[in-house]
Amino acid sequence: MAHRIPLTIAEREAIYYGKLRGRWLRDLAEELSCSLDCARKWWRVGRDQGLDGLRRPRRKRPKTGALSRFHPLIAERALYWKRQHPKRGPTRILADLEKDQTLEGLVLPKRTALADFFHQVCPDLLQKRQPRPAAPPSARHVHELWKVDGKEAVRLADGTIATVFEVREPVACACLGAMAHAVQTAKAWRKLTLREVQADLRQVFIEFGLPLGIQTDREKVYGRPPMEAFPTLFTLWLVGLGINHHLTRPGRATDQAHIEREHRTIFDWLEQPQPLADLEALQTDLDEARYMHNYVLPSNAGDCQGRPPMEAHPEVLRPLRPYHPAAELALFDLARMDCFLSQYTWSYQVSKVGQVRIADHMYSVGTAYAGQRVDVRFDPQDRHFVFCDGQSGQVIKRRLAKGLNVATITGLNMPVIPADESIQLSFPW
Repeated sequence: MAHRIPLTIAEREAIYYGKLRGRWLRDLAEELSCSLDCARKWWRVGRDQGLDGLRRPRRKRPKTGALSRFHPLIAERALYWKRQHPKRGPTRILADLEKDQTLEGLVLPKRTALADFFHQVCPDLLQKRQPRPAAPPSARHVHELWKVDGKEAVRLADGTIATVFEVREPVACACLGAMAHAVQTAKAWRKLTLREVQADLRQVFIEFGLPLGIQTDREKVYGRPPMEAFPTLFTLWLVGLGINHHLTRPGRATDQAHIEREHRTIFDWLEQPQPLADLEALQTDLDEARYMHNYVLPSNAGDCQGRPPMEAHPEVLRPLRPYHPAAELALFDLARMDCFLSQYTWSYQVSKVGQVRIADHMYSVGTAYAGQRVDVRFDPQDRHFVFCDGQSGQVIKRRLAKGLNVATITGLNMPVIPADESIQLSFPW
């Protein structure tokens, strides 16, 4: 029988009086379109409790919800405090309830019950959590993903403050590069510049070729992922060379565990009672430490199983893509970089004077949009930035992209090698 709404009081009395007159309950149930069990129940209620039992309101299910078992005033005051202070979480709101004089003597809920209550009644007041960045990929093959980082604030005997730029091959557990830079300034010390990082990586490229990917932290010179911010020149340089740039997650030092362990390995070798004399002495010891680590000392890291990394993984010495500095401009693909940029859209707030700053360059969109947000994308067809209204999506302006040329990105100003000339790329096998 199809489900029907509960019987009305009149229908219950019809069952009761009908049975008293000698009618069958089955017939009464058919007339009222209810089940025989339902008709039998109400006949018994009328027989045992009289008309008062038939007219008694139906018992409702107990109220459910996160705070249903507490005094109703608690839910009212909790919602009041949450609306007054939307950014406060359940722990802070519970502290407000403990001080609320209107709730004196009442049992208060736990923090988890308050959190459930806010999710049920006022989800619009909850703080929207940003999605967690995805973990960078793990390398499975040699030269699939290098990891780079700098060991900073290395103090030498002559007063020099140095930063050691290191490159790690995590699959082979090999140290591909360790280059020292003097970074002291009049007040303290500075970070490595883009040109210093590029020069160091070029030295490693010459020896080991171009990798498929490079992983860095989020230092200013490296930037952030392109879906979060406009790429740095370092990212664009790697893209132009066909190298994927992977960045660690914020606050996750374990994403760079390999390179952090390499810092310790190299500097354990360098540890001496007195600081090294100068930058030249530091670089000499770094070269020796790198050689000993790669070719001489046994390693239990990865799958080396007590062998030196280069013995366990001789394929490290076989470049996937050979590199020569004189051929870099020929290797660098500007169209590949443009295609990469065209995949993303960035949001900016227009300044009071109607300008938007992208990388190190200013673009005017007009004072009519001052203080508003605009979406920016890159058009690879004419290499223009397209500025759109952040709400309607309507195109506002088109501006020629500045500083996105090969010379600015690579820092090189060499003529491209003619097609009829060749460069000898040496292979170590």
